[in-house]
Amino acid sequence: MEAWNDGDRVRPIPIDDDAPDGAEHLDVPVDPAPDLRTRRPWLPMAIAVGAVVVVVGSVSIFGALRFDDPEPVDPGQFSANPTDEEGSTTTATTLPPRLEELLPGITDRLTIIAEQVEDDSAWALLWDPSFRIPKAVFLELESTPQSRLRQALFDSSGRFVAVEKCGALACDLHVGIPTDVGVDPDVEGTIHFAWHAAEVGRLAWVAPSSDGYRLMTASANPLSKGIDDVTEQFAFPIPFRIIRWDTEGFVIGYFSDDSNRTAGVTPEGVESWTIPGGASTATDDLVAAIVPDTGWTIVDRTTGEPLDNPGTPEELVFVAASDSADLVARLATREPEDLSLTVTGGSLVGPRIVTLEDRNRPLGFTANATYFLLLSGEEGVVFVDWERGAARTVEVPDGYRIIGIDVG
Repeated sequence: MEAWNDGDRVRPIPIDDDAPDGAEHLDVPVDPAPDLRTRRPWLPMAIAVGAVVVVVGSVSIFGALRFDDPEPVDPGQFSANPTDEEGSTTTATTLPPRLEELLPGITDRLTIIAEQVEDDSAWALLWDPSFRIPKAVFLELESTPQSRLRQALFDSSGRFVAVEKCGALACDLHVGIPTDVGVDPDVEGTIHFAWHAAEVGRLAWVAPSSDGYRLMTASANPLSKGIDDVTEQFAFPIPFRIIRWDTEGFVIGYFSDDSNRTAGVTPEGVESWTIPGGASTATDDLVAAIVPDTGWTIVDRTTGEPLDNPGTPEELVFVAASDSADLVARLATREPEDLSLTVTGGSLVGPRIVTLEDRNRPLGFTANATYFLLLSGEEGVVFVDWERGAARTVEVPDGYRIIGIDVG
């Protein structure tokens, strides 16, 4: 990858495959040459005679002249900078594929929030479908020994992002647009946060208080790149996390030293149902939960009534659901070094099963459920085409650690 220095920072520069739109060319006026034909009528004939003499001399010294066609060049190759001692190019490198070539059917921008490991700074890496490598935008955020960048979550539209910086006991949230997140925290002292499943820019978080744990909500402001309308919704005496926030209210997971349980909660804080175990994910219609000694189960989002109990407890590692297609994905160990991804539900006649590498960390479905996403050592994103059983990896530039991703 090429790079250019900006002070002490280095930014990746996308390969420009085409001439930029609106490129201008300088028109430098040139004085017209005098008409040589009128001043020296013998000059054209002398030039022609001289040219014949040079050609004849060249043939007599070097033999017959040859005008061979150049060797064909693979259009997928470009010359790299290294050259040998005589100045000839020594290597050729294959251009990386465009994002739309690597991920068939993708039409939206891929945005990754990443930390540059060398100096702990945060960057937004942007791939449009036609990009071969990302455009990098520096964010005014960085990890410190006391507070580390942990994760970045995008809202339902991808227009806003909340970046979490965590100390030993609590975390701060920095809210903004993906290419401009404020250096000063917008929320301080949280233990968990989530975006609304459908409403653009609506954020909720859990904050400790003197009498328990409060659930707070606010709206992201696109002008100030901060938050407005901060409101306390309800409070509970024990800690909890937000699994989902939608028009029905909340799905929350309580966690304590004694046991974990999952509950449906109205916007006013009234429990409508509760089940044992910790829920991994939820959609408009269902909640997929990991239940001790049972494996995993699916319950109705509104009532908490069991819909299915397809899982077994042995070696289950992850459950995720898709909002757009009512699909549920289960990850379980298959071999000592592999994971088995099973996708069920929706209009599928039978389950789809794909074998994956164990070192990949699951993230969930893309918005349109075309791909299932996993992190590959936090250095790339694996897009699993679960319907066809194919996996493709989008690699981030060297030296970055992924902390958040959005497609679309």
